[in-house]
Amino acid sequence: MKSNGQEARIAVVTGGARGIGAAIAARLRADGFRVASLDLIEPERRREGVVDFACDITDEAAVSAAVADARAGGRIEALVHCAAYQVIAPFDELESAVWDRTFDVNVRGGFNLVRAVLPDMRAAGRGRIVMITSSSQFTPPPRMTHYIASKGALTGLVRGLATELGPAGITVNAVAPGLTATEHALADVPQQHFEAVRSRQAIPRTGRPEDIAAAVAFAVSDDAGFMTGQTLLIDGGEGRI
Repeated sequence: MKSNGQEARIAVVTGGARGIGAAIAARLRADGFRVASLDLIEPERRREGVVDFACDITDEAAVSAAVADARAGGRIEALVHCAAYQVIAPFDELESAVWDRTFDVNVRGGFNLVRAVLPDMRAAGRGRIVMITSSSQFTPPPRMTHYIASKGALTGLVRGLATELGPAGITVNAVAPGLTATEHALADVPQQHFEAVRSRQAIPRTGRPEDIAAAVAFAVSDDAGFMTGQTLLIDGGEGRI
């Protein structure tokens, strides 16, 4: 698909069907990107300017195929890895399969995606990569050690890639959300936990998906061209880095 005779600017967003990922997809679409959303879950409705791909991001071949379809008629300028696997469990009761799945989705998924989009970005001499990590790295709650470890690995990936890809004009950053009022969180997180988190924040309201999307929109913009290897902590001031 082309717009006004120009190649479409494409942003690949994982986990784009719901929650924070859906808010990111909507914001980037509003900012002029054509968005390719890669998710195992179908969106609740069809969205103008967003092409939905059913894709298991742990499958390297499936990611490559989805990215090849996504780039038709345009060039991939941005990648936002938002999809995540999260199961809450005490560490000494954690099943190895849960540990493996957490790292497969959160970390191996990021690896597969970056490898798939790099040819476009290198050819263009420009690109924006954003990994959605977590404020839990800085204010770690109990029963999430495996999840925190996976997000820490993503942060390491961001820092290493920033060094390797900077000379190619590609920036790599992380956005770390605090507790956010997504459908999933509102259904699964007790209200008293939301209240406890708000009491520790400098800004005493619960974060919204749009708050995270705004930070991502900056990280993929031209204005962020001199920022790389960084983590933007979007948690209302609960943590300080």
